[in-house]
Amino acid sequence: MKLLSWVRKYLRNWNREKKNKMVKSKSEQEIINKIMQLKPGIIKSIQKAILNSVKDNFLNNYKIAWDQLQEIATPEIKKILQDSFKGCTIEITKSKSTYPDLKMSFLGFDFAFDIKSNESSKEPWYDIARLDTIKKERLDKYSEEFDVVIKYDSDTGELLDIYFEIMRHTVGWNSKCKGVKFRPYDGKLRPKSWDDFRNGNIRWKTEDDFLKGIRNSQVYRWKILISEILVKLLTKEEKEDFKKLFD
Repeated sequence: MKLLSWVRKYLRNWNREKKNKMVKSKSEQEIINKIMQLKPGIIKSIQKAILNSVKDNFLNNYKIAWDQLQEIATPEIKKILQDSFKGCTIEITKSKSTYPDLKMSFLGFDFAFDIKSNESSKEPWYDIARLDTIKKERLDKYSEEFDVVIKYDSDTGELLDIYFEIMRHTVGWNSKCKGVKFRPYDGKLRPKSWDDFRNGNIRWKTEDDFLKGIRNSQVYRWKILISEILVKLLTKEEKEDFKKLFD
């Protein structure tokens, strides 16, 4: 009964928080719109900084590229934001594992910026967030999140493209559940394809759509874990006990 009570409470909180979070204030939306207007300048500035910094075969190792491209890109974003939002506070993470790479606080709102990189020979498969924590740890904390996605050729060391998008616009589509794309074993969200990036295809245009996509994938993943793992491990008596949770 305790588990059932927890599930009911979780669903109530999810629905209530989703409703409260969907509508952004006018000030928030104006800041978001202004950040997106900076997109061409951000991309151009990062591109120039990378080209000035890279050496022969600089981008031929995934880990080196991830580390160094982050270090090159964040100061460029910081400079543009400070020029555009006078009085804002900028924090750049000192740890490679801490999210976000850069955070801007302005007029009481927090905005996250993260740098992603992926080699062109493979479809992008970097971590974005976790299904089980994205609502509490990401969507509820930040007025908006933005991703810089850098595409490079690991064979030639050539910088191929840079994309700057709202985070949810980078998330892929899972046709099996009409939800967000995720890695099954750990529930980490995965990005859309290179073709979608290049063609400007966006599946999750609104936060409401995104929340529904997250929910669909959460439920789908739970069903997989229960049917493929839990059901096979439970005895007949244990299965009967589990059924009682839904009575």
